[in-house]
Order: sequence, then C-alpha cells, then structure tokens
Amino acid sequence: MYLFDVLFTIGPREEFLSLTWGGEHAALPYRPMCEHWVEQRHKIFEVLPLPDQRPGGSLVWNGEQLAYLLLPAPEGKQYLLLSWNANTEFLYTRALDQLPFGVQIYDKNTHAVYFNQASREISHIPSGVNITGRHLLDMYDLEETVSTTMTALRTQSPVIDRVDQFSVDNGTFIASANTSYPIFQNGQLSGAVTFEHTEETIQKYYQSIQDTRQALKHFSGSAAPVRFSGYTFENVIGGSEKLRSAAELAQRVAPQNSPVMLVGETGTGKEIFAQSIHRSSPRAGKKFVAINCAAIPETLIESLLFGTAKGSFTGSEDKAGYFEEASGGTLFLDELNSMSLVMQSKLLRVLQERTFRRVGGKKDLELDVRIISSCNEDPFQTVEENKFRRDLFYRLSSVIIELPPLREHLEDLEQLTWYHLEQTAFQYVHRITRIQPQVYQLLRAYRWPGNVRELFHVLDYAQNVADSDVMTVEHLPAYLRKNQAPAPRQSAPLTPSGHIDFSHTSLQALMDDYEKEVITQALDRCGYNISQTAQALGILRQSLQYRIRKYGIIF
Repeated sequence: MYLFDVLFTIGPREEFLSLTWGGEHAALPYRPMCEHWVEQRHKIFEVLPLPDQRPGGSLVWNGEQLAYLLLPAPEGKQYLLLSWNANTEFLYTRALDQLPFGVQIYDKNTHAVYFNQASREISHIPSGVNITGRHLLDMYDLEETVSTTMTALRTQSPVIDRVDQFSVDNGTFIASANTSYPIFQNGQLSGAVTFEHTEETIQKYYQSIQDTRQALKHFSGSAAPVRFSGYTFENVIGGSEKLRSAAELAQRVAPQNSPVMLVGETGTGKEIFAQSIHRSSPRAGKKFVAINCAAIPETLIESLLFGTAKGSFTGSEDKAGYFEEASGGTLFLDELNSMSLVMQSKLLRVLQERTFRRVGGKKDLELDVRIISSCNEDPFQTVEENKFRRDLFYRLSSVIIELPPLREHLEDLEQLTWYHLEQTAFQYVHRITRIQPQVYQLLRAYRWPGNVRELFHVLDYAQNVADSDVMTVEHLPAYLRKNQAPAPRQSAPLTPSGHIDFSHTSLQALMDDYEKEVITQALDRCGYNISQTAQALGILRQSLQYRIRKYGIIF
C-alpha cells in the first residue's frame, strides 16, 4: 500500500511544477492527466476542487473520492499529496475474507502480500501475526519443486489442483489441494494468487453449493410473480376474534359506496384492509389510489390531490391529481389525522359539493371516488384535541373499523409467522422449516410497537442470518432478545402514603399520581389489553387512551 499515489510540487502562484509517483504502479490510469497538469503549469483551483483553508481531507474529482494533504515546502512552495480510492484495498481484503476457501497472494519473488481469513485458519496463523513480506519457504516446510505457488511463478503458467502435504511453523501437517495462477501486468510477471482447499473447506463449500442448487431449483418452480396484483381479504391472516370481526365488518360494507375509516396503529394492516374493500366492491375494475398524508409536505398535498393547471405557478403544467386518477375507483387517505386543518377544510368542501378544481384551474370537475381513510390515533381524541375537524370526521366515518394491534391478538402470531416464512421462502437458500419453542416464547413476550409489519421485518432478518432450516433465538435481532417483557407483577391495593408533605404538592397532583398508578397496574394485570383494561376500570376505551397519553404511560 502506497503512502500516496502522487506527490506534486506546487509553486508560489499555486501552479503545478513537478510530480513524484508513490510507487511503481501507483495511480496508473491517472498518470497522463497528472503529467499534463505539470506540463501546462495548471493551477490547483483550475483542476481540483480543494476545500478552502483546509490542509487535508477528502474531495470528489471526476466522480471519484481522493484523499489529499497539503504541506509547506521551501521557497514558498507546497507539497500536494494525492491518494485515489484510499479505502479500495480495505474493501478488497474484507471481500476476500468472506470466501470459504484459502486465498494467498504473493509478489514475483514469492514474498507474501496477503492471506485471507480462511487461509490463516488453514495454516494456524493468528490474526495478529503480520505475514506481509515473509518468504513462502520461511512460513512453510516444503520443497521448492513441489510448491504450487513457486512452480506457477517459475513456469509462469497455471498449476491446477495439485495435492500435497506441508508443515507450518508450529509443526502441524496439513493436506491441501492448491491451484495457483501467475499474474501479469503490462506483459511482465507481477506475482501469483493461490487458492487452497482442505477436506474441511471442501465439505463446507460442497454443502453450500448443494443448498444453493436446491434453492435455485425450487425458486425456478415456485417464485412469486414479479408484479404484485394487490391485497384481498385472503391476505388478512389470523383467526382471533378481534381480527375476524374486523374482517367480517369490512366484507359486509365493501359492496356499499359509503366511506370507511380504518383505525389502528402503524403496521396493523390498514392498507391491506383498504385494498381488500376496494377489490370486493363494484369499483374493483377501476383504480385504487393511495396517498400517505403524513409523508407529503403541506405545500405539495393540495396539488397532488386536485392536480394543477398550466400557468397557475412557475413551471406548472396540466396534470391530473389523485381525485382524477381514482375517478370511478377508490382513494385511500392514509393517516388522514396528519393532514393540516386548512387542508382538511378544503377536502371537506370537495366532499360536500362533489366537485373540485385543479390548482389554478377554472373548470369544475365531478368527484366520483369512494373515500377510505385511516387514523393511527384514536380519532375521537384527535377531534377533542382539535387535530381533526369534527364535521370532516363525521362525514368520513360512516363505518369505523378498528384493527387490533398485534399484542391484542398474539394467538395469531404463529400463523402470521408461518404465512410470511412460506411467502418469502423462495428468496433464501436455507428454507426455515422448524422454529425453536424459545423463539415463540420471546416473540410472545415482546410488545410489538410496530405490530405485524415489525414482525415481518424480524422474520426477514432471521431468514437473512439463518444458516440452517431451524430458526433459533440467535437468529433474532439483538434489540428483541434484550427487551423481553417482564412477567406481570402482583401488587396490593394502593393506599395513600402516611407521610405527605403538602407544602410541596397539591391535592390535584396527588390525585394524578394515584390515578396514573392505578391505570399502570390495571394495564399490567390485563396484559396491556386496552379494551379489557377499560372494562376492568369501568371507563370508556377512549377515556383510557386519553389518560394513557396524559400521564405518558409507555408500554
């Protein structure tokens, strides 16, 4: 590895005066260009975007990253050191470390340049021992005439699959099959690369090849279609009472034209329900258009919904909005509670009058869409907090369907797990066919703030790291293994403390603390099931959710 690729001497007027190469092969592709800079006495700022007032760092030139360093030189001159792709060698070596067989690289004099991790393990060379520059015969006890690498260098021809036994520094004898190729640069011998295989590496490699072959064969016969055709009620997975009740209600209202509001936390499957309702309705032959109200800036959402007319603002053109795109079909307003009150007012007017205009347009367009909306918060509470217009809420909530969070229907967890594993199995070499019981224990103990979507991400992670057909706890993300939910605690009824300093508190503060503790214990005893906790406390579900937010109760 070179300390630098090229060192320039820079004159007092910042012109290139001369250059020195950092090594025989340093920066070969850039030599004509660098020499041209010197010949033409170019100034630094004419060819290189060096940051102002910085003696060192990195810059991007011609699409590549360079490391640079400016040093003072005699007679008012400077030295400019440049290195191209400073991390390339690191990337190459780390990439070779991933190979399951040994890779050794030598220079033309048979001095070691690099051994990958597998080669070090074969030869019992600790990771801290530097082999760079050591001669092959200083590391291995063998005859020069039978060395695969030395034969390839001597004959300047490949040596394929030579089997032999050799001794390493610690006296261990190792049998290996080696293949060595000489490496040439500009017609001159530069070195050699040798690939090592032992019985152990062959077994691992063979098994990996067999597994990959089977996976590819299975993939060609059962790969999922490239084009996703959309969700239906068949994609609602689970048999729990809450989930089936929600699905049955959705199926009953699907043939109608009334607006539907889906209420549920992020990741509970609101878009699956929205698409399923559309596909079971008379509008199924028309488009389903979805817009995430939380992901679009306030300045863009109006033009995206209503479209734009040419000349309405600089650069505008005649463009249809989502209302026109979904004409005759369904428009899904996801996370509608995130829309500003101003935009909600405009939306309400369109729904009332059943007509709209493009931004900057003068022509009234007829509205012919079914609206399905969703909220990831309690809509009643958002109305009370003036985040959701009351009149818009009542217009869009002819039918409200509550989708339960995963923690409230954990009886579906196993079915959801196997559904996702089977749907994605064709993408992985190691198809998971068994799951350790401890995995289910951990999955059931977790609170799942991201709900089913988070579960599927966890399963994808496990499939990516699994090295067999059995999913174990070790295949789960570290954050999930560390965050097991504690067992519900049994506690005695609360009683006020016998020693209260009323000079530092108030009755209301004491009552709030007491109410918070009562709610926390009730949630704990009911397994953090909102409906059961509200029933146990004798209050409405919406009232309980309000108090959870008020006291910042996290679970």
